Amino acid sequence: MIAIDGKIFSVHAEDNITAREIMKALPLELTLQRYAGHEYFSELSFRPTVSGEQTSRLKSGHLYYWDGGKSFVINYEDYDIAPYHSVHIGTVDDAEGISEYLRSAGENISVTITRRENNFMALSEFAKNYHEKMFPGYKSKFLETDPEFIERFDNFAFDEVINTVELDDKTRFMAILAALLGCQGIDEFRAMAPAAMEFGVSPVEIREIVYQSVAYLGIGRVFPFLKAMNEVFTARGISLPLPPQATTTTENRREEGTRAQVEIFGEAMQDFWRSGPEESRHINLWLAANCFGDYYTRTGLDYAQREMITFCFLAAQGGCEPQLTSHAAANMKVGNDKSLLIKIISQCLPFIGYPRSLNALRCVNEAAKSFEEGK
Repeated sequence: MIAIDGKIFSVHAEDNITAREIMKALPLELTLQRYAGHEYFSELSFRPTVSGEQTSRLKSGHLYYWDGGKSFVINYEDYDIAPYHSVHIGTVDDAEGISEYLRSAGENISVTITRRENNFMALSEFAKNYHEKMFPGYKSKFLETDPEFIERFDNFAFDEVINTVELDDKTRFMAILAALLGCQGIDEFRAMAPAAMEFGVSPVEIREIVYQSVAYLGIGRVFPFLKAMNEVFTARGISLPLPPQATTTTENRREEGTRAQVEIFGEAMQDFWRSGPEESRHINLWLAANCFGDYYTRTGLDYAQREMITFCFLAAQGGCEPQLTSHAAANMKVGNDKSLLIKIISQCLPFIGYPRSLNALRCVNEAAKSFEEGK
């Protein structure tokens, strides 16, 4: 944090070598003097290493290091110092507040810079770069309001998990979107749907994920996601409606649904639609005609992808472990082996939490044991 004539401002620092070396020297007591109507500066007693990107466009409420004068700088007006360049070393949380204060301060100010544990950001370069690829040009407000949380979450979800879980980008983001539907993470879905498109998931594929989720979550839970999806598409200039993907009719949806069930689960599903007690037999009929006949038969996703997203719906919503175990086995039958399912669980964990992830892992282990015994 920075105390200016007794007034305290919180700061988070950049993750670069210059900022880190200055932080190691804290606490610092400096007398800064006004310069050129846009900044205060003071020469440091040491010269930190300068490496990597520098800028000539200084922003108000931001901290810089200028190697030419070995200077620590607080800017209070946006200013272009070209042809000179400085290293951006930090941002004041209340950037406007400190700028307003400094505009009317004296020619010299007394500044004390101290390090409060976890006050300075330590986002990894990989996490920052990955975040930029997901959300080009977007800076989360949480960096200002909740820097400690963002440091831990982004380093985990967008560095550690990404570099541990070997998945292709499309599968990774399809799983995330399906898991967010399952756990009812509507705000995060609204944010991650555009990110998924940055990583190659097409609008049709996103739509198929949302449509299919209705069979497993119900329209009561999916309706907000349907609206959010269309809002995201419209904002990106994507014309609606998207091309149709249906392949069945009212007349053949049950037969084609049964065909899909058999191809995914095996021959035992051939007559499943007319099995069970008479008073509930219609539900098995609907499962074949509606769940599989209306959704699984659509183009846009193949059976392996549809079973993978179904696994995510079930794992993320919790409380349906028998169905999750059954669909874990179905995944294995269509080629999504145990190793892949564990990767899917691992990738979804930051979005659905540990309890549901551990439950899903148990179901996968049970399904894998039965699958191996049934070979």
